Amino acid sequence: MAVGSNEANFCGSYAVASRVRQWFDFSVLYVLFLCARPLPRGLLLVVGRSLGSLVWHVVRYRRSVVLDNLAAAFGSDCDTPTLHRLAHAFYRNLGMTLMEFLAMPRLDPANVRSLVRLEGKEHLDEIARRGTGALLVSGHFGNWEFLGARIAAEGLRVQSLIKTQSNQHVDRIQNRIRHQAGVGTIRTDKSLREMIKALRRGDLVGLLADQDAGREGVFTEFMGRQASVFRGTAYFAWKFRCPILTGYIFRQSDGSHVVRIDPPIHPDPAWDEATAVDRLTTAHVARLASAVQSAPEQYFWLHRRWKTRPPSASNED
Repeated sequence: MAVGSNEANFCGSYAVASRVRQWFDFSVLYVLFLCARPLPRGLLLVVGRSLGSLVWHVVRYRRSVVLDNLAAAFGSDCDTPTLHRLAHAFYRNLGMTLMEFLAMPRLDPANVRSLVRLEGKEHLDEIARRGTGALLVSGHFGNWEFLGARIAAEGLRVQSLIKTQSNQHVDRIQNRIRHQAGVGTIRTDKSLREMIKALRRGDLVGLLADQDAGREGVFTEFMGRQASVFRGTAYFAWKFRCPILTGYIFRQSDGSHVVRIDPPIHPDPAWDEATAVDRLTTAHVARLASAVQSAPEQYFWLHRRWKTRPPSASNED
C-alpha cells in the first residue's frame, strides 16, 4: 500500500523528532555521568536530592502517576499532605540513586563492600555450595543497581536480565557501567538459552520482577491490591528446579546501604505448573511488599503497577 505525501511527511518528522529526543536524553545523562565521577560522595548525594526536588517541584515528571500509586497503596492510612511528602522523598531518593549509579565506575570491589553492608550471606553461600545457581529476584527498590554490584564484590558471578533500551546510546552507557561493576547482562530477547547456561555454571541470574505483566500475567496481591505479575520467574524456577533468592537493598540515613538476602524459596517437585506459578509468585511478591512497606520512599512509584485489572474486576464494570 502506497503511503501518501502527508503520511510520509508525518512519519519523517516523527522519526527526526524521535532521534532528536534520543540524543537530548543521552546528552543529559552523559553530562550527569561526567559530573558524577569526580564529586565527593557527600556532594554527589546533595546533587541527587536536588535533582529529585527539581523534578518534583518544576519538571513534575509523571507526578500524577506517583501520587495515584501512593494513594492506592497508602491512601487509607495517609492524608494528602503526607502522600505529597512521601512522593517528594521518593523523587529525592531516585535522584540520589541515579547519581550513585553514574558514579559507580569509580568504585572498586573494596569500595562497594565498604559502602554496602551485606546481610544473609549464608544464603548465597548455600547456593554456591550447591553449585546449581539461583534466580535472584528483586524489584525496583532502593539502589537496585548496587544490589548486583555488592554480590559481585563477594566474587560471585551475577548475570542481570535486562531489557534493551529504545535509546541505544543510553543502553550502551548503562550496560558499560554494569559490566565495570562486575555484573554481566542477559538480554530478554535471548533470555531462555542464556539463563540456562548461566545457571548450569552456578551463576546468579538477577531479575526485577515488579512491572505490570498485562493480561497474560498471574494476579496476586501487592500492597493490598491485585497486581499482574510476569509468570516467567515462577515458571522457570519450577521447570528447572531452580531456587529463588529474594534480595533487597535499603538506603540508610547515613547514606550507606544494606543488602538483605532472604532464605531461598525452593519449588516443590510435587507441584504441577499452575500450583507452582501461583505459590512461587505469591511468595516473592509478598517479600517485595514487605520491603516496600518498611521504606515506601525507596520504591519506584513511576510504574503504573496496577494498570491491568484482574478479569473478575473487569467483569464487574
